[in-house]
Amino acid sequence: MRSRLLLTMGVTAAICLCSHATAKAQEAQPHKWTAQEVSEALVDPAATISYFNVSYRNYQDAGPKDDKTNQEYRLNGAGFLNLPNGSSVFYRAFLPYYNNEFPRDDSGIGDALLSAYWVPTKGTVILGYGAALIAPTASEDWFGTGKWSAGPTIVIAKKEPGVYTVGGLVTHVWSFAGDSDRDNVSMTTIQPALTYFLNKKGTSASLTSETTYNWKASKDPWQIPATVAIGQILPPFGMSFVGVGLAYTSYLKKNDFAPEWDVRAVVSIVFP
Repeated sequence: MRSRLLLTMGVTAAICLCSHATAKAQEAQPHKWTAQEVSEALVDPAATISYFNVSYRNYQDAGPKDDKTNQEYRLNGAGFLNLPNGSSVFYRAFLPYYNNEFPRDDSGIGDALLSAYWVPTKGTVILGYGAALIAPTASEDWFGTGKWSAGPTIVIAKKEPGVYTVGGLVTHVWSFAGDSDRDNVSMTTIQPALTYFLNKKGTSASLTSETTYNWKASKDPWQIPATVAIGQILPPFGMSFVGVGLAYTSYLKKNDFAPEWDVRAVVSIVFP
């Protein structure tokens, strides 16, 4: 398990590092980024930046007695590929690691998510599209679906530079291969986000959600969390920046045994 986790961490980090190196090789005179620009780029679906981050989530009041605590560590890598027509392809890799009390007192790796979408690189209104793939990398059955799943993704955003970015990402995946004894997958994920930029020092406040609808569920198909977050970009070191953030999530709709709320922390290394 440890070797698989380390391998995936290396692949995830390589995504952003390789794209960063490629972009810099294409750029004759690198732009000197500011903390405010990095803050805006992190929530811009068309931003030509790369990043690697680690986030921590502490889920509270899970289980039939609302007395269980689950923990999740998320590894994320993202990069981009510039195209000759002035657009780009943005791609991401994601892997969770769980340390749970419910439904099993166990820890392990979850399913990996890979996604890519085409976006224009200019303009204040962004409309892009692409695809997502979920790989059954879970170390135990209860940490994943046991299925290969894929489907389309659409991203839309409106930017007001220096003020706010609002938009969302919609993805739907269906299972197409995997363990025949496991349930098929048909899941829609809706991720709206509104971010305000509070100053020119890289401080931002966000309201987001990771709403899901499970088309195969016989009961309680919706999970609707609402997350408020504060983020800060720290002074640069070399050509890179570090971003930190804290968040609180309340679950407006969920199944009976899901957590009531969670707190989150994230550290990002950004390569603009």
